[in-house]
Amino acid sequence: MEYEVEVQFEPVFELVCSIHTFICKKSNKKMDLGASWSADVGGRLSPELLSALDETDLGNDWKLLNLLIHQCPVKESVDQVLEWLQHLPVGEMYETLAEYVSVFPVQMDQFRSRMHFLLSEWNRQYFRDCSPEISGRLRQHADERSLELDKSAVSDFVNRTTNGFYFLPVDGLRKLVLIPQFHFQPANIIYSFGPLTICHYAARVSVTDEEISPFMYRTLRSLGEKSRLKILQSLGGGRRTFTEIAKQAGISKGIVHDHIFSLRCAGLLNAYIEGENVTAYSLRLEGIHRMNEQLFEYLK
Repeated sequence: MEYEVEVQFEPVFELVCSIHTFICKKSNKKMDLGASWSADVGGRLSPELLSALDETDLGNDWKLLNLLIHQCPVKESVDQVLEWLQHLPVGEMYETLAEYVSVFPVQMDQFRSRMHFLLSEWNRQYFRDCSPEISGRLRQHADERSLELDKSAVSDFVNRTTNGFYFLPVDGLRKLVLIPQFHFQPANIIYSFGPLTICHYAARVSVTDEEISPFMYRTLRSLGEKSRLKILQSLGGGRRTFTEIAKQAGISKGIVHDHIFSLRCAGLLNAYIEGENVTAYSLRLEGIHRMNEQLFEYLK
């Protein structure tokens, strides 16, 4: 039985994603925005907000915040969500989350206050000024993908939209929500809540007009290592687990992980996902064909 799929976008989703990206600033060199983005933004934030961000990890509380925002009944604007969160009774918070989780923050009122502070101050000090153009591109992308939703099989639609993901229908998965994001490109963020999975996927949108598409350039660069070409060749015969890929490659798992990350972000690998975990990879021929098409279009 296939699960239901929706493509959603509201600015508050990108607000949370941009905070996630900043908290992951040690890995920002792998992000399209680069390490310079987090350095520049950090220099404009108040000491109080910087301290709160440094103390925030991306564990269960952050995961619950994403679920809570998804459950917010009115979220057309960031201010609406902030108002709702600020005045949401603790009992109603439990009811909102209990359908999907059984582990809650120890002090729910403190959790609500802490998250409201992070969201509202980040919005005021960073996101509000940069969001209109980014949100406009993401909303347009989401609208276009939604129009395509009923024109193909669910698994094929999800794979094309996410540039290579297959979400396996396990653990009672009933609904997959796809949310395009800009800040964390080219990576993705996945949260599984039993019957509900939320995927913030790299939408491959840009707010700058560059002669060479950064997405085409990333794909071409991903092939600049012999080990990556060997990995692609080894996957031509079907699915393999990470351990199988590393064993055949004959190099350290850390290096294999970096190679797979590069190839996956370039859309050259299919990733098979159960819950929040990738269980196998395979060669994605559609990505190879698309790379050739983009290159020919550019050379013309």
